[in-house]
Order: sequence, then structure tokens, then C-alpha cells
Amino acid sequence: MKSDYIQTTTCQERRKDPIEMFHSGQLVKICAPMVRYSKLSFRTLVRKYDCDLCYTPMIVAADFVRSAKARDSEFTTNQGDCPLIVQFAANDARLLSDAARIVCPYANGIDINCGCPQRWALAEGYGACLINKPELVRDMVKQVRNQVENPRFSVSIKIRIHDDLTRTVDLCRKAEATGVSWITVHGRTVEERHQPVHYEAIKIIKESMSIPIVANGDIRSLKEAENVWHTTGTDGTTDYFNWSELVQLLLCHHLIH
Repeated sequence: MKSDYIQTTTCQERRKDPIEMFHSGQLVKICAPMVRYSKLSFRTLVRKYDCDLCYTPMIVAADFVRSAKARDSEFTTNQGDCPLIVQFAANDARLLSDAARIVCPYANGIDINCGCPQRWALAEGYGACLINKPELVRDMVKQVRNQVENPRFSVSIKIRIHDDLTRTVDLCRKAEATGVSWITVHGRTVEERHQPVHYEAIKIIKESMSIPIVANGDIRSLKEAENVWHTTGTDGTTDYFNWSELVQLLLCHHLIH
């Protein structure tokens, strides 16, 4: 983490609390974690266009804890970068809790990536393979809860769905019982890439849970975000294309003019 970007005022003492936002009854517009995109300059820009909550790109917790170079490269922030969620790829409860303690003064919470379907992530025991390891997810959440003293620090997870949706509902209920703050659901299975998103599955998960559920998948505009919000009954929507396309349009406008 570069000290030039770290301010003395911690994020928990500033502005909006994500949990309060989810309970407001309004659509929470979230910029999903995006490889190479979601760094500080990008987050600063999308916040100017009504983005309520931003995520960092996915960071490998083990590298983040062990390497100062990785911390400097992967995480920079400033006083206006709030509310902020740091997403980690992890498969070890102790390393994840260590990473969470490092970012705790500068972020509102962490998110455990249990949805990435890329082969490298699955081979390392990260991402979507964790939806089949509920005990490991439970242990990671509990360890972070035990090690981070701030009770307002959120611990969320992002998942994909199973072919058998009852397994997904069971995973979410176990996560909720462990103390997860909210769950983001990408409405595709691990094997699916460009198939239609199963919004009905997200709706069923939402109806089965008490904690906030965020819908993810093929949301490319504010209108689509509102439609998915109403269709699924979720507490927020998050995706990649709407904010990145906005930035590309803004850059094109700047170059033309």
C-alpha cells in the first residue's frame, strides 16, 4: 500500500455504511471488481456518476500478506475512496484474516471471491471451487470476524450457483449463520459463460435469506439494473459492463473534444 494515498481518517469514520445502504429500500448501484479496471483512479471516476459502492480488483490474499511489493501494487486508496470493499482470493483462513487486518483501517469491508471460474483460480483453490467447500468458507469468515475488532467491518462473499439450487441455498444459509454481511450472486453455474443469467435462481436465494443479496450478471445499464432489482427483489445490483462502458464513453468524449 502506498503511504502517499493513505489518509489519517479511516474509512469506517466516513460517510455511508454499506449495510445501512442495503437496508434503505433503494437500489444500491455497485461497481463490481474488475481486473485492471477497478483501481483508485477508476473508482474515483465512477463515484462521480452515482456509483454507491466500489470494489477493488480481486487480490490474492497470500501474496498481499507476504509481499510489500504486492501491497504497494495492488491496493491504493485515499480519503474520498469510500465506501470501499476489498475483494480477496483466498483458501486459507489465517492468511485471509491477516489480509483483512491490514486493510481494515482503509476500507469498509472485505469480500471473499467464491465465484471466479477461471482455470488458474480453480487450480489454486480460489474462486468458484469454494462454493463446494462451505466449511472452508465458514472458517474464513469466522477467522476474519475474530481477528478484526471493528464490528462494522463487513465480510461478504460472491458466489455462482449450483446446478442443484438447493445446494446454493444451503451454502448461503450456512454463510449467513456464520456472520456474512451480504452475498453477491452471479446467476450462472461454474461451467456457464455466455448463457442467459438465471435471475429466477437469484430471486429464490433472496427469498430464502434474511441478509442482503446482490444480483450480478449481464447488467449493462442503469435501466437493466433497475429491471433486475425489481425482478429478483434483491438489495443491490453489481456488474462490470455499465461502469467500464461509461468510462470508455467519457474518454472518447474527452479525446474528441
